[in-house]
Amino acid sequence: EELKEEGSFPLPRSAYGISKLIAEEIHKRWQSEDPLNRKLIILRPGVVFGKNENGNFSRLFKAMNTGIFFYPGRKNTKKSAIYVKDLTNIMIAMTKTEKNGIHLYNAVYEKPHSIEEICISISKVTNVKLPKIIISKKILKFLSYVVYFFGRVINKPIYGIHPERIDKLFLSTNISGNKLKKNGYEMRYNLNEAIKDWYQECDNKYLK
Repeated sequence: EELKEEGSFPLPRSAYGISKLIAEEIHKRWQSEDPLNRKLIILRPGVVFGKNENGNFSRLFKAMNTGIFFYPGRKNTKKSAIYVKDLTNIMIAMTKTEKNGIHLYNAVYEKPHSIEEICISISKVTNVKLPKIIISKKILKFLSYVVYFFGRVINKPIYGIHPERIDKLFLSTNISGNKLKKNGYEMRYNLNEAIKDWYQECDNKYLK
């Protein structure tokens, strides 16, 4: 829940996060072999959203569009994110402006948005109904255990439903993108503009 910056000590909790950190260290070693002539730019993106993403934001839109989305536990969970067009524009700009050495950036909006703010933006742009219901963590955890163990009993795992995944819904990705702005890398789109641009690319029908 505490705001993380580039200087925050990394403590990955998953094998996925650990693999990312190991990859960073491998590349740092590569850069150190010829520090005067090698440039290493490390970007740590939050949730990347945009056309053909079919990930977190697309699933959120589908759930809101069908009226089955509810806030898991609370509305103020922070979810740091970046629009794919801003991410690629920043990457291109950095290859031109950063000098040789090691450069680490969180590739996210300057201030993380809450899940409620994201839902409001999607609702405003696409006219889907804004969710209002909050379901407590205890209820969700109980239901996830029931579904998970039912799947094991019938030997048909129900993918996407797991108690550990439910835990992740309550955790903020509270990451600061302030360093990007301080170093002159401006986002072309704010959250509303990004979702609107994405929606237009999908013929104003959906977000996927």
